[in-house]
Amino acid sequence: MRDIMALCKVYMINIMSNKFAFVYNLLLPIIYFIYKNVNLSSATNHFNTTTAEALGNFWAYIIFVTILNNVVVSLIVQREQGFYKQMLFVVGSKIKVVTAIFLVQLAIICLEISVFNVVVMIIIHQVSFKLLLAGVAVALLSALPVTLVGSILFIFRIKIESVNILLGIILFGLFFIISVPTSYSFTGLFNLFNPLSFVTEMSIQIQNMMFNIGVVSAGIWIQMAIVSVCYAIIGIYSISKFSVNAIADRV
Repeated sequence: MRDIMALCKVYMINIMSNKFAFVYNLLLPIIYFIYKNVNLSSATNHFNTTTAEALGNFWAYIIFVTILNNVVVSLIVQREQGFYKQMLFVVGSKIKVVTAIFLVQLAIICLEISVFNVVVMIIIHQVSFKLLLAGVAVALLSALPVTLVGSILFIFRIKIESVNILLGIILFGLFFIISVPTSYSFTGLFNLFNPLSFVTEMSIQIQNMMFNIGVVSAGIWIQMAIVSVCYAIIGIYSISKFSVNAIADRV
């Protein structure tokens, strides 16, 4: 535990020096939300199923992009630069390294979601502690499954110069898939394997419970539990296969 806390301090210092990550992960969705909802305060001042889904989409973006950039891709970059090997040599455990960077980013995600929700409350002229609580709850419940499924990138031979292209392809592809209809239970379960759909659906369900604005579906929670188990299997396998040696050293 002491090793993990020490690593958390190292990663926290490192992430605080990367201000651009906050721009990409938080500022862009805030700007887009304000642009799309500039007249929201005059149209409505309460939460409903429509706003729940809209907020779920933004929360999903913040959570997924932060994890993909700051956990998965960050570890790949650190491996290529030799920093991951140094950390592994010091603490002697791959799990400790991954756990430390995950905990740091989980704290960052909770902060980002809270800041975003404060902006939402300012726009709609309504203070809601339930909204803040819902956002943090979604982050705490979804961050680990999303990290585990995102770890599938560990098993591929990804070079630093290919990372940005790969991120663009992944985000475009997942945002395209999220538009697939979910009329049938099989289709709905299939769509939950898209991390963005997974977080969005969890966001909607938690907001339904918090604000009593919709139906809380036990079936959907069961589907999310099944998907979470699949995510865990993928993550455990991928992390176990994550090589300490840089791709450049193996070419």
